[in-house]
Order: sequence, then C-alpha cells, then structure tokens
Amino acid sequence: MQTSVAARSVELIPATPQRLWGKPAVANFALGGLGAGLYLAAVVEVWLGAPGAVNVASWLGPVLVLAGFVAVATEAGRPLRGPRVLVRLRTSWMSRELWVGGLFIALAGTEVVFPLAWLRYPAAAAAIGLCLAQGWILRHARGVAAWDVSLMPLVFLQSAIVSGAGLLVAVEVVAGRVLDGAFLIATLLAVVAGMLVWRGFLAWPGGPAFVRATAQLRGGRAGVLILAAGYLAPLLLGTLALTVPPAGAGALGLGAILMIAGQVYAKAELILTAGQLRPITLANLTLRRRAS
Repeated sequence: MQTSVAARSVELIPATPQRLWGKPAVANFALGGLGAGLYLAAVVEVWLGAPGAVNVASWLGPVLVLAGFVAVATEAGRPLRGPRVLVRLRTSWMSRELWVGGLFIALAGTEVVFPLAWLRYPAAAAAIGLCLAQGWILRHARGVAAWDVSLMPLVFLQSAIVSGAGLLVAVEVVAGRVLDGAFLIATLLAVVAGMLVWRGFLAWPGGPAFVRATAQLRGGRAGVLILAAGYLAPLLLGTLALTVPPAGAGALGLGAILMIAGQVYAKAELILTAGQLRPITLANLTLRRRAS
C-alpha cells in the first residue's frame, strides 16, 4: 500500500464585494476630484497666458468639493458623527482628506472675495493634496486587492486633472470663449498622461486576486468604454478642434463631456465593481491519499 501526497492552495472563502463604500463614496471621489481638477486646470490656463476662467473655478471648485463631502457624510447613516473624523489627523487618510479639502475650500473661496494672485499657489497645492489623499484612502484599504496598489494616489490625481480640464473646457465653450492653443495642447497631453497612468494601474503586478478584481476594467465592457470614450475619443476630438477650427466648439464640447463622464464612470467601476475583498486562502494544504 502506497500513500500519495499532494500540496495545493485552497480558497476557503472566495472574493466578495465590499459593502463599506457605495454610491455616496463614488460621489465624493468624483466631485472632489472634479472640483480640485477644475481649479488646477484654471491655474494652468492663466499660467499659460490666457485670460482663463479662474474666477469661475474659484467658487465652483470649492462648491463641488463641499458637495462631495456632504454626499459621503450620508454613507454611514450618522452624519452628525462626522466631526469625529477630524481629530484623527495622525492616523486616518479620511481625516487628512477633510482637512486638506477644507483648506482648499477656504483658500479658493477667499480668492472669490479677495482676488489675490498669490492665493492660487497654496490653493493649488491644497487641491493636489486633496486628490492624493483620496487615492491614499483606497491605497490603505489592504483588504481590497484592486485598491491596494502603490499607483493609486497618482491614478486619482491624473483622473482629477483630466475631469477638471474637461469641465474647464466645457465652461469656456458655454461662455463662447475661444480656448488658447497652448492650453488645448496641455489638455491633450494631460489626457495622454491620464491614459498611461490608468493602463499602468491595470497592468500592475498585484497577484491573482488583483487580476480577477480588475478583469472588467481591463478587458470587459467597462474597460472598453473607459479607454475609448474617456481617453481616445477626447484625444481625437481635441485634435480635430486644433486642426479644423470650424469644428472647434462642437468637438471641444463633446470631448469635454466625455472627459468628465469617463472619469466619473471609471471611479464608479473602481469602487463598485472592482472593490472585491481578498479571498481567504490556505496555502500548501497537504492532502494524503492511500493507493491500494
């Protein structure tokens, strides 16, 4: 009689969707990134020498960020306990997000009343900090394989820049202003950078759990929509606006809408679809069978 030994990894509990964050969290991440990105895009537009819509961004950006905070306050069902988060600055990225977001709201809002050019620099720094803090919130969710990626803060920053630039383009088109060529080129470069960061995130060597959780973002319907509508179409439309001026306003308006919608959709899919808790596995389980 012989005994055969086989060692293999056994999945005791499969991956399950996380239930902590839902649509209110998506709204916070989307609106916060949109507001901060809008302000950053407006500062870049002014820096490039265009008149810009920085006055609009100074009040609309903070309004969007504040709306995101209000949305996420309803997530736990007890919004009155929200102030407790503020005292955990040393240990919680949610607390840091609130503090740096509040700083951005205060600085950019002050610029509406006192249009001092020097306020733009600390406000822009706070806007960048807000985007990175949101990414770090997900980065430190160790139990979710698709989020526990070192690139996540940069993913959120690039997403905010793309969506914010899209909103600024939309504001300029609605106002009937002709966008500066240098700013349009900068916007297209931002879209390219955002696409590269997003694809880099999807190609991250995160192990089998990461690959399974991000499958829809990589090759499914969601992945195709994000890549085609959120990045490639705005690039084509922006190039068309630069090379064929008569098509400028229409092409830019559609491209701006796609830039915003693509980033909101990507964040929604990242939270609601790819947000899978890691499976519980038992490595090197040894099975012994007797062979007669």
